[in-house]
Amino acid sequence: MKIVMLLALALLSSCTPTIRQGIFSYKNSNIDVVKKGNFGFSEEEERFLAQEAKVFNIEIPDRQEIRRFVNYFLANRQSFENTFRRASYYIPIIIPILQKHGLPEELALLPAIESAFNPFAVSRAGAAGLWQFIPSTARRYGLRIDGEIDERFDVIKSTEAAAMYLKDLYQMFKNWELALAAYNCGENCVARRTGGINFWEAQNFLPLETKNYVPAFFAVLLLTRYPEKYGLNVNMEKVGLVVNKVQEETKVEKVLADKNLKESVFRDFNPHIRGDKIPAGTYIYLPKMQTALREEKTILLENGAKVIIR
Repeated sequence: MKIVMLLALALLSSCTPTIRQGIFSYKNSNIDVVKKGNFGFSEEEERFLAQEAKVFNIEIPDRQEIRRFVNYFLANRQSFENTFRRASYYIPIIIPILQKHGLPEELALLPAIESAFNPFAVSRAGAAGLWQFIPSTARRYGLRIDGEIDERFDVIKSTEAAAMYLKDLYQMFKNWELALAAYNCGENCVARRTGGINFWEAQNFLPLETKNYVPAFFAVLLLTRYPEKYGLNVNMEKVGLVVNKVQEETKVEKVLADKNLKESVFRDFNPHIRGDKIPAGTYIYLPKMQTALREEKTILLENGAKVIIR
């Protein structure tokens, strides 16, 4: 089975980024059927859903629920396509970290649900970054948050923290349905409302957002597997990211001078750096210019997913 993720890299605008909570609202009124009649899945899609359920060792979520979220994403096509383009930057960075921790590679698409792959995303509850960490959980998993830096916005360090958190949740609940639910609303919420036993029997006791989390995730997997079938358009540009680790405290203005880079562009790619100094041990992310891209690398994942890195 294949999740064909033709993820090319599209340059973020250097204008002030939009702060948003996530890719979609979970209110029932916002999830409407946009295509009347039979919207059943093909045999190929059914095999794909079964394969992904097997990866997580879970039941296939209710197909009608998956359809509702497919319809929602398609009704908000531009937003989803923008999410897909932003994902192109970060998927090649996220997947090796998940592999290192022995986690399913499909989890690389969780930020589509959490933050719409917007590295500046901040929720009303104060959760921040691609992986939407609240400050207490972020610090528990070793992320630094102070006046100089907020590592919830650092792609590599926040992904490392998310991987450790997801592993702990899986060890706690022993299944991915509850682990994913707990990532969304917290382990105490899930333990209290489900008894930590069965997601499907207790899902109506969970917050609506959490109840819908697994079906929405499967809808994202399906759309990234079959973007052409669903008419999703992702413009591919040969632009990527270069990751550097600062070995000693450095001034931002020195990096700008050395790389001949505008500060607005630097800030767009490095929202974790709050001030004018870059602390030692900090990762910085710089745009790879089109002229520097001479090779294209294709990674074929174990489940058949194809990631194109330019």
